[in-house]
Amino acid sequence: MTSYEKIREEIEEALIDEEVETIILDIDSPGGEVNGLFDLSDFIYEARTKKRIVAIANDDAYSAAYAIASSAEKVFVSRTSGVGSIGVIASHIDQSGFDEKQGVKYTTVFAGKRKNDLNPHEPITSESLESLQGEVNRLYEMFVQLIARNRNLSMERIKSTEAGLYFGEKAIEIGLADGITILSSINKNRSITMNEKTTTDLETDNLTNKIKNDSYRTEVLELIRLCNLSKMPEKIEEFIKQEMNPKQVQEVLMSILAKQTEKTEIMSTIPQNSAEDLMIQVAKNRAGI
Repeated sequence: MTSYEKIREEIEEALIDEEVETIILDIDSPGGEVNGLFDLSDFIYEARTKKRIVAIANDDAYSAAYAIASSAEKVFVSRTSGVGSIGVIASHIDQSGFDEKQGVKYTTVFAGKRKNDLNPHEPITSESLESLQGEVNRLYEMFVQLIARNRNLSMERIKSTEAGLYFGEKAIEIGLADGITILSSINKNRSITMNEKTTTDLETDNLTNKIKNDSYRTEVLELIRLCNLSKMPEKIEEFIKQEMNPKQVQEVLMSILAKQTEKTEIMSTIPQNSAEDLMIQVAKNRAGI
């Protein structure tokens, strides 16, 4: 978990680092607490005037996490990642029935009429419920105003989402994201390619640029070799689109072959030699050699 304070500290460090041109917020979170959220969002919104700040939903940026993402200059999603859940929720647990079954009775002594509001050992009162709903409504208005400012959308447009979740192209269509991005983990140092074109154009440009890179070309050739060796050439396109490296491809192919032969022990008993040796050994097992 990362606190709001830690996120701010890291952004502040990046802002004063002369070697940093663009700050990327790599977000994967279902949301978080209200306390501190609005201050962090305002800070990011102001900081983007000093350096370019881009947010990526990888894979989820919901509720408070989306508030942070929306504060960036641009928000990108992948074809399957999601954003949204622009709403506020609060819960009261009434465990008085459970207490009774356990033979436990709580007696609360307090001063101040509202001091005992939301006591989990008693049913919620209508007055307490009304008060809690009022606070939820207040925070919701603040939340909607924040997103409307960050994304340059109307409050009515934000409210019309009804705190729903939006994925891929739908997130762009409704205005909660700016484009589709492909996340690449082929190299040891993870690279992220961003493009506001259509998904098809982005995939074509992204793959074309990467093929020009010698190291990537080598990995693609090894990927093709492994697929052909395992007699699954139909998997080549799928693995390239998923941007899997040879080791990942080898593991997937080995798993498929092991399932096909119903000899999963191959995975643990074959000596860890070269990828080709492993594939040949699996092929022999398939043939009953």
